[in-house]
Amino acid sequence: MKFKAIVLTLILSFFYPFTFLSRLHKNRITFISLEHDNLSKDFKILYEALAAEQRYELKTLLFKFKPTFLGNLRYGLACIRQLFIIQSSKLVIIDYNNFVISKFPHRSKVKVLEVWHATGALKNFGNKVERDYEVKNYDYVIANSDFFKKIYAEAFNLSEKNVLVTGIPNNDKIFDSDFVDKTRKRLLEKYPFIENKTVITYAPTFRGRISTHFREVAIDLERVQKALGSDYIIIYKAHPLIPDSRYADTPNVLFIEDELISSIFCVSDVLITDYSAIAIDWMIFDKPVVAYVPDFKKYSMKPGLTIDYRNEFPGQLAFNEDDLIRALQSCKDDEYKKKRSDFFKKTYQYSDGKSTGRVISMIHSIMNDAL
Repeated sequence: MKFKAIVLTLILSFFYPFTFLSRLHKNRITFISLEHDNLSKDFKILYEALAAEQRYELKTLLFKFKPTFLGNLRYGLACIRQLFIIQSSKLVIIDYNNFVISKFPHRSKVKVLEVWHATGALKNFGNKVERDYEVKNYDYVIANSDFFKKIYAEAFNLSEKNVLVTGIPNNDKIFDSDFVDKTRKRLLEKYPFIENKTVITYAPTFRGRISTHFREVAIDLERVQKALGSDYIIIYKAHPLIPDSRYADTPNVLFIEDELISSIFCVSDVLITDYSAIAIDWMIFDKPVVAYVPDFKKYSMKPGLTIDYRNEFPGQLAFNEDDLIRALQSCKDDEYKKKRSDFFKKTYQYSDGKSTGRVISMIHSIMNDAL
């Protein structure tokens, strides 16, 4: 990856001076993602809210990277396009780390807003881990609570005052009981065989890096299902960065690819995750969570964790499949209720379901040079 980064930097360096010849559009907001080729989650919510107001010119540059020769070529072309559209936009909104923004400083009148793709972070990321380039040149980032201000400031090379606690737009809907009820009804109609079962959703984070490959955690979900018995159903929701899950055809396990995790939560009774930030989203439902962490010792050292996992994680830790089975068999709703409450207070500033409005107001302030 370092060689690729050097080559890409040299190519972009040729085009970079010409970007200052482009005109700055003071009314333009551009959404850039190199991880999704469509508007999704926070991007979709914010784009639609801004489009409804008809106050700004909205642009998108959405691209999903694939680690192939053609994928790398397309990525290079997308980076060249980024150079020019960044310099011509008043506000650039991103949802992942961005190579072009970090390597090539933008005009002072251009502002970059990071809308990180998760509710928070339980694992180190950004500049807190070994990287091929330093993350920098971002102007603002939104966060879910004060707890994340220091974490995000270090990860994105920002001052803490530029980490703005607004809440996360994509979580607004799961604070809405009407949305939860309707989604539950829809999914029960779609998957009628899960009704009257204890529904366990397994949703881990990925392992590996984009420069090598992404891989899944080794787990025998069929064995876990058989040990639990017919009163339980396991839903497996793979991380979006896993292209071809080995568990897609696992018997007795429901592999769901075409639903957001927030929707799957609406029919879930227990969550199994690991170091994923979805554990934070799950706290809204105030139901049991189990962390399946067979690589805990290694992972806690690299990339490292943002919380004292053994003491602060709001549920049981399972270090092997036998631990996991026992944890699921003994799940009691009230056993970790106090821990869940403490964890929620630490990771949430707002629980009013109005985060989208706060972010939109912040965007207006940026566009009016009032922030």
